[in-house]
Amino acid sequence: MNGRGENACNASNLRQIVVAQEEFGLGHRIERRSVPRHTSSHQILCWALGLLEGALASLTMLVPALLYHAVLLRVPPHEVPFELYGAYSTLVGVLYGTFSAASASRFLTRAERRHSIVADAALGWTAAFAIALFGAFLAGLAGDLSRVSLSSAYLVGVPVLLFARNTAYARLGARISAGRLQYQKVSVIGARGDVVRFLLNGNLWKSGYQLAGTLYVDDLRGPEGRIPSGAIVEFAQHWLARGSENIVFVGELGDIDGLERIVGELKRFAINVVCAPATSNTSFKFLDVVPIGPNNALRFLKKPMSDGAVLLKRAFDLLGASFGLALLAPVLLVVAILITLDSRGPVFYRQERRGFNGEIFFIWKFRSMTVTESGRKMTQVRVGDRRITRVGAVIRKTSIDELPQLFNVLRGEMSLVGPRPHALVHDDELGEQLASYAHRQRIKPGITGWAQVNGYRGETTTFEQIEGRTVHDLYYIDNWSIFFDCWIVILTVFSPKTRRNAV
Repeated sequence: MNGRGENACNASNLRQIVVAQEEFGLGHRIERRSVPRHTSSHQILCWALGLLEGALASLTMLVPALLYHAVLLRVPPHEVPFELYGAYSTLVGVLYGTFSAASASRFLTRAERRHSIVADAALGWTAAFAIALFGAFLAGLAGDLSRVSLSSAYLVGVPVLLFARNTAYARLGARISAGRLQYQKVSVIGARGDVVRFLLNGNLWKSGYQLAGTLYVDDLRGPEGRIPSGAIVEFAQHWLARGSENIVFVGELGDIDGLERIVGELKRFAINVVCAPATSNTSFKFLDVVPIGPNNALRFLKKPMSDGAVLLKRAFDLLGASFGLALLAPVLLVVAILITLDSRGPVFYRQERRGFNGEIFFIWKFRSMTVTESGRKMTQVRVGDRRITRVGAVIRKTSIDELPQLFNVLRGEMSLVGPRPHALVHDDELGEQLASYAHRQRIKPGITGWAQVNGYRGETTTFEQIEGRTVHDLYYIDNWSIFFDCWIVILTVFSPKTRRNAV
């Protein structure tokens, strides 16, 4: 490269560094100071959320008990056992507040930002209630507590605390995404260009991170190309004293021996040390490190559900499908008779669909049209389609035509809740338009799903419809819980959005 090209390149790098320094407030001058005791803002934020939610839980437990005695039983104020209910409510609040602080910590950790808020709140409330009740039983005080007031408080607490948790986390997430809240400090080490690229690509300030300082190894390498460990130790000690909990090495991942030598020097500190590749690619993600025999390996993908979760979901499917078939047997019989009387053709028809891991299966449906296309070559149903029969229009609008898929659930080909499977020809077309569309096949398809209860059903004629359906399905996969499944089943029955775009 000629001198003019080198000067241009250096000028470009210098501009990037200036931009990064202005945006993040970089500083890397080391000052020797004693290490003070420090409580990170991450911990303060977690305990603050725990304190607020614990206080709300305590009030939710106390107020119904007092109202029950004062209003329903008309107990004189001096005879109401304030001390007993106050102590019990305080215990419930402390327990729930502790669980809330732990949940907040998981939420604030970037890697677990998608954890289930509803499930955590419901489990925390139930656990706090049960533990406090067991404690009252061991203390011989359970008989003095009103079962009506405790049951009422628990039932009232479910929607109140779930709404409070969801509202608080939504506002917290919005502030973090807008860059108005930084609760973790991070220090970055690497070559000057790699560090700047990492900072500009990472949007750390929109993920809750505040950059504490940087250390450029270009200025540290000795004659043999090695980085003196003393300089890195001094850098770590300096920023650890100022609240930094994370050190990021930006560079090549192949120099394992060099990384081990540096990390060995940092084991004296209580700090997170991670390595980020020197690349501009921000879409490809590392999930974690897993042992493969005696070796450590980077994991890029993992199964969306653990073996225990798969068993739990399967049990939910079997129970739900069996109960549904037993309860709806008269409805199925009436619909079958109406279809026979309305038009010629079979009552049921089977169509090829692509299911779990891309495997082909035959989906069962009530016939709602004058045709029974195979799924490999067909025309998508549209509003006002003349092929839909009179009975078909009704059962499609109410989703009754999907009920025979309960047999698919019993056979293990489908689940009650999951991404809706599409005909093979449509599956191929949608996959060509959106690369992430096929990712929906990582779990079993469902009779209903998160996309459907949010209005994404029926025809997909625009890219926005395809993307919206896929985004909702992938969100469900990433956030699955048995509580989420129950909520989707409830919305399927009662939410008007579920039938908004039915054709």
